Amino acid sequence: MNRKIQVYIEGQRLELFNDEEIQVTSTQQNVSDISKTYTDFSQSFTVPASETNNQIFQHFYQSDVDATIDHNLRRNAFIEIDLTFFRRGKIGIDKSQIKNGKPESYSLSFYGEGRTLLDFFGEDLLSNLDYSDLNHTYNGTEVKYRIIDGTNTYNVKYPIITSNRIWTYGGQAPTTIFPSWLNIPTSSSNDIHHTSGHIHYNELFPAVRVQNIFKEISTKYGVVFNGNFLSDERFSKLFLWYKNKNEFLYWTEAQAIDFNTVTTGTNVPSNAINVTDNSIRIQYQDLPICKHYIRINVNSISAATGATIDVYQDGNLIQSLPFSASGYLTQVEIPNVFGLDSIYTFKIRTHTAVNVNVTIDYRIRYSSSSSIVYITGTTTCFTNSMIVNTDLASMSPVMKVSEFFSGILKMFNMTCYATSENVYQIEPLDDWYSQGAIVDISKFTDITSIDIDRMKLYKKITMKFQTSESFLNKQFSQLFMREYGDTTYQYAYDGDEFTLDVPFENLLQTKFTGTNLQVGYSLNNEFAPYVPKPVLLYQYDNKAVDFHFNNGSATSNITNYTPFGQDLYTNLTNYTLNFAPDISTILNIPIQETIFGTYYFSYLYNLYNLKQRLISVKTILPISLLTGLKLNDRLVIRDKRYIINSMQSNLTTGEVNFQLILDFRPMLNPTQIPFINNTFSARMSSPNPDVTIAPDYIEEVTAVDVTTPSGASGTIYPVDIEYTLNTGEIQNQTINIIQQ
Repeated sequence: MNRKIQVYIEGQRLELFNDEEIQVTSTQQNVSDISKTYTDFSQSFTVPASETNNQIFQHFYQSDVDATIDHNLRRNAFIEIDLTFFRRGKIGIDKSQIKNGKPESYSLSFYGEGRTLLDFFGEDLLSNLDYSDLNHTYNGTEVKYRIIDGTNTYNVKYPIITSNRIWTYGGQAPTTIFPSWLNIPTSSSNDIHHTSGHIHYNELFPAVRVQNIFKEISTKYGVVFNGNFLSDERFSKLFLWYKNKNEFLYWTEAQAIDFNTVTTGTNVPSNAINVTDNSIRIQYQDLPICKHYIRINVNSISAATGATIDVYQDGNLIQSLPFSASGYLTQVEIPNVFGLDSIYTFKIRTHTAVNVNVTIDYRIRYSSSSSIVYITGTTTCFTNSMIVNTDLASMSPVMKVSEFFSGILKMFNMTCYATSENVYQIEPLDDWYSQGAIVDISKFTDITSIDIDRMKLYKKITMKFQTSESFLNKQFSQLFMREYGDTTYQYAYDGDEFTLDVPFENLLQTKFTGTNLQVGYSLNNEFAPYVPKPVLLYQYDNKAVDFHFNNGSATSNITNYTPFGQDLYTNLTNYTLNFAPDISTILNIPIQETIFGTYYFSYLYNLYNLKQRLISVKTILPISLLTGLKLNDRLVIRDKRYIINSMQSNLTTGEVNFQLILDFRPMLNPTQIPFINNTFSARMSSPNPDVTIAPDYIEEVTAVDVTTPSGASGTIYPVDIEYTLNTGEIQNQTINIIQQ
């Protein structure tokens, strides 16, 4: 018996064909490409061109209809099965069919919310984010505070990385892998242990806590990101270096230009200049040979300095107009194209604290009786008093928000999925799998037809960063025939090659002998400054040092600071941002808790188990199971347990084709007690009486302390967990705590 499917677009229910089948394919991480996380998408399905559907799609087949919706954009939608909620996402229209001159149907595709998250970001750059709550007073004293702070007080800090000279210390170069052919400067002017060689505060570029960049993304796009890992120190102590130029050129925080009074000429549209939101609205004018212009006149500037007015079209920066004195700036020219309806806003930034006053003209030029006619509207503006605050937007790496977001997910092998409208859960894949319930589907499975395939494994797995131009990285690659931090694993299998290529540069740090002072060099082989690819850095624990620092008016000793680089110490463990267990530049030992080992090994270990197989099974699932099943639930068929690789659901018939992989994944030293799907409570115990657990009963995700007796490193202590589900069902699971 077929089930009744309801599809809603923006609250309006679509009419469906009686015999139309809707199939949805779901997968989170697929063995065919472990670098990507996916979500639901449907095969194309058709709906009739009924009166109701024609209204919903505003007669898409009629190109001369002035629709109020943009058919190029996907629209909010959700699907129900027999009045039971199934999935929320978006629907896009692919095409319409016309037969015998009449519209017959529309072809549509459904996309789950996780897949459409990147639609929010569009082509926006990191510079389009609002950093007003992160910008701060910019002077030498403030920079110093952010160097010596060993806490999480500041979300913007200043790593000790130079872009203009080779620092020395007490006449010696840093250790690690400095090239032997390098002629180290002996002048005290480069010796940061010497007063004359001090680090000047404006040599340093800022770094922004990645956790806060996620918050700015959340605010700008109206989405919510949840997940325990987002507050874990392995994430909260991660920073992105904000360097997009060769040398530090200070700009004040950009200020919006505030309109005061408006004077409009005859025929200027009444809504063209808006003093409420300080915008100029430019719309198509049905006039011959028409163009639009925005002309800005700088009435006064209190001191000669570098200054720029940035022009934004619909929130996107389209033009920057530099000036240093009063007068008219280069005018902005806008073609008069049909459908034109754009909002222009303006911001100003300067190199120093000055007062600037401007007037902005909006002009419409057209041809009338062989003469040129101008219609002008003018707004006078309040004076902008520029203050000496940073402008992080002007220093942000040239990188799309979508590229940054997906790059972070790749680095930590994280999955991102929607839990409700515009609310997304983000967590490493291992943590996500640990929350899956164990569901027995044996009685719903067609055991007469099960395909068992050999797992098609990769013969070579490579994980790498963007190639660095730093002379230290170049020296490393020449010595070791690979890039610093990259790793490659090769297997004697007949398979494809897999490359995980993250969009970040891994800037090699180096330390001075006999000190805790670690520094970086954004200098190429010619020792000239260069702009790196976006650089991720971990904040390490505060260290005692002794180097000289100038705050712009005086030179003093800095006796403690926070190192930045690849290393992190948290939860009694050393972690690294490297994929490979390279030697730590600050600890001088190899770090085994690599990105690969921490976030990818468990998944690959399961795939490369010699008993692993790829299983294809057919099932008929009841509605309660079909609508409630999560992709991280582990399925039991007879006496074996599986992980879902993908599932293809026919919503109409209830038939679900699963592609499964056997579950050999160990659960060792979790960062938290996993709270599996649909859990009401969990009770913990251990067969070892010397292991204590507090609390041993929880009804939500809570930090649980597991205390083990002192023992040899590698000793395993099992912890048994009894879950009570919301249905009353009991499930049991065991995790293993390994003595460090």
